[in-house]
Amino acid sequence: MSGPVSPTQRRRLPSADRRQQILDGSEDLFTHQGFEAISMGDIAAHLGISRPTVYAYFTSTADILAELLDQRLSEFEERLAPLLRDLHEQPRPFATILGQLIQERPLLTLLQSGSGPAFTERRLAVFRDLETRLHQHVSPPAGRARVPYLLTCLTLLLQATATHAITANLTAEQTGALAETLDRFVQAGIQGAAPRDT
Repeated sequence: MSGPVSPTQRRRLPSADRRQQILDGSEDLFTHQGFEAISMGDIAAHLGISRPTVYAYFTSTADILAELLDQRLSEFEERLAPLLRDLHEQPRPFATILGQLIQERPLLTLLQSGSGPAFTERRLAVFRDLETRLHQHVSPPAGRARVPYLLTCLTLLLQATATHAITANLTAEQTGALAETLDRFVQAGIQGAAPRDT
């Protein structure tokens, strides 16, 4: 976690910069101490600013979390969109996509930072939003049936990040190997779910 805020960081910032400073500081606290443990006062103290300053930009920690998740999802969507457009042309499509997903550590860690009912509901909303976003990019349309399996893998990765044991500090080779393993799991699920001739 970052240390005390310097006098330079406490100086008057442009509105957009102050807003982003609050988001960045909040994400740091959420991911290290847990979303439910953090108050607006904690965020102000962490950044060395007043509580009214934090409230001038956000109404609650839930408001901050919603914007953080939207930012992280948009960044993830931007990186994933080119892969999804060519999904049908890739020999191991899920391995490629999951390799990218494994590297989305800020998103994964943020999604794992809370456990209360409100946070759980917010995380489910993120999954629904992500499914909608993925459907918009998958080509051809028939490939959209595979999106739920990607979300299953996201769930598995979230469980892995609970201890930070699997996805932390992976080399490119290790990331590729984990993606291949998850790819085999997903493909087996797709084949298992496919209708069989009787």
